[in-house]
Amino acid sequence: MRLSESLPRLCIFARVPRHGQVKTRLATRLGDEAALAAHITLVEDTLRRLARVPGVVSELWLDDQPDGVCRRWAEDFDLPIRRQAGGDLGERMHGALLAGLATASGAMVVGTDCPLFDQGYVTAAVAALTSADVVLGPAADGGYGLVGIRRPAPELFSDIPWGTSRVLEMTLSAARRAGFQVSLLPEIWDIDTFDDWQRYLRLGR
Repeated sequence: MRLSESLPRLCIFARVPRHGQVKTRLATRLGDEAALAAHITLVEDTLRRLARVPGVVSELWLDDQPDGVCRRWAEDFDLPIRRQAGGDLGERMHGALLAGLATASGAMVVGTDCPLFDQGYVTAAVAALTSADVVLGPAADGGYGLVGIRRPAPELFSDIPWGTSRVLEMTLSAARRAGFQVSLLPEIWDIDTFDDWQRYLRLGR
C-alpha cells in the first residue's frame, strides 16, 4: 500500500456549474449569469485553500458528469474527480465517506460554500478523528459545513431534513442514539443568500 492510500480523505463536494442550476437563492438577486460566476468563484477559492492540505488526500466529488470547467479544475489543482452516487445529500455524503474509509483511517466531506475553511480547520478535523468517531464543523444557519467519520455511520445521514436549520441538531441526536463520540469544531458560516455573498466579498478574495 502506498503511503497516500492510508492518509485521511477530504472529499470536496461541488456541483457541476450549470446556468440556472447553481446558487439559485443568489440568482433571485443577482441573476442566473452572476450566480453561475459566483458558484465558480467559490469552488475555485475552496480548491485553492484545500487541494493541498498536508497529510490529507483531497478529491473533487461532483454531482454529475464533469464538464470542461470541472476538468480544468481537476487539472489546475491536480485533483482526482469522483462522482457522487445515491439519492439525497445524506446518501451521497455517506457513500463518499465510505469510499474514503476503504483505504484510509478517516474521511471528511466539505462543501464549497464555507470561506472560513482553511488547511488549519481540516487539520483540526483530522486530529479530532484520532479520538472521536465523528467530527462536525457547525454552521451558523443550523447545519454543518464539514463532517468526518472514522467508521461507517449511516445513522447520521438518514432521516435528516437537509437544507433546514435542524440539520446539526438532528445529526447530534442521531449520534447520541448510536453511541458515537462527537467532536465539534469552531462554528463557521456559509454562503446561501445575497447578504452572505456580500459578506464574502468583504473578505477581499
